[in-house]
Amino acid sequence: MPGLFIQRQAEALTPFCDVAVIYVHPDPDCPNSYEVDFSEENQVRVLRVYFRTVNMRYPFFGRILNLFRFYRANMKAIRSIRQFSPEIVHAHVLTRMGFIGWRISWKNKIPLVISEHWSRYFPENNAYQKGLHHWITKFLVKKSSALILVSATLKFAMEELGIHHPKTFVIPNVVDLDNFSSRADILHEKRKSIIHVSCFEEKSKNIAQFLRTLHSLSLTRQDFICILVGEGPDHTKLQEYADELGIKDTFVNFTGLKTGPELAELMHNADFLVLSSRYETFATVVVEALAYGIPVVATRVGIVPEVINESNGRIVPPGDEQAMTLAIDRMLDECREYDRERIKASVEQKFTKEVIGKQIVDIYKGILSHNH
Repeated sequence: MPGLFIQRQAEALTPFCDVAVIYVHPDPDCPNSYEVDFSEENQVRVLRVYFRTVNMRYPFFGRILNLFRFYRANMKAIRSIRQFSPEIVHAHVLTRMGFIGWRISWKNKIPLVISEHWSRYFPENNAYQKGLHHWITKFLVKKSSALILVSATLKFAMEELGIHHPKTFVIPNVVDLDNFSSRADILHEKRKSIIHVSCFEEKSKNIAQFLRTLHSLSLTRQDFICILVGEGPDHTKLQEYADELGIKDTFVNFTGLKTGPELAELMHNADFLVLSSRYETFATVVVEALAYGIPVVATRVGIVPEVINESNGRIVPPGDEQAMTLAIDRMLDECREYDRERIKASVEQKFTKEVIGKQIVDIYKGILSHNH
């Protein structure tokens, strides 16, 4: 799952260029120091290298050794595809992979492109460290020929930390919309169906506040049910909280993880989706909901300001419980008045593999033509 967006982007490039992917992953149960696995997936050559991590009496030395093994695993992967002669190296997610990308770029005298997807730059996340780490990040960005970010929100957050590049491009994630279709029929159920899909990680997703919003609404109206889809570290705790509020199994149902046809059916039957996050780099589920033709109530995070407008939903400030309550209350009254086909049309041509792949390749071409 953590590499899904990068996988889709690599596949989007295959009509335009020859692509090879190196992916290195720590594995404490790796039977050898290193294990190499090669495959070809959707026209992309994929080289996975697993390395055995170590636990030492002194954690600092353990981290240093594991970093060294991570570096060696990447070098081993590069040597394994010697017959592949890239014109560009594209590193995803700073800082370690940015360093590996810079190393390949420097050694082979080819341009480096960096894509960033991480949410650590948002002040609400409180995960970004200044000092040496900040210096290395700025150094790698400076050494790159272009910086690609998945949303304008992420671009602003990085610039606030002093991380910027004269050639910065905002290119969204690929969202596979091929199998999405909106319902043409009008839903006749008396209770409106709200859907929320997330990884149930409270720090970023802010689900507890969303549950309090639903509890407040249940005191004045009973014409809705909310389906919460997903699993994650705080799933059990949030179920218990919903039970304490007295809304579990009455106004709120937890389905666990749903994918494929099961998730599609839940989306089809929903009247609208709610995203309650404190921060997001992108928020793919918002685009997916719009592709199903259902309106969205979302906090102003990630891609939301770029895709949500009065014709397909409502935007509220992150963390504003009162604003979220009012927005959902109003959406419950108006959700069946939206034009589902118009909602679907608002996103269906913006996030395809063809569109995103061409945007990235145009950046490659610009860099290569300038270097030549």
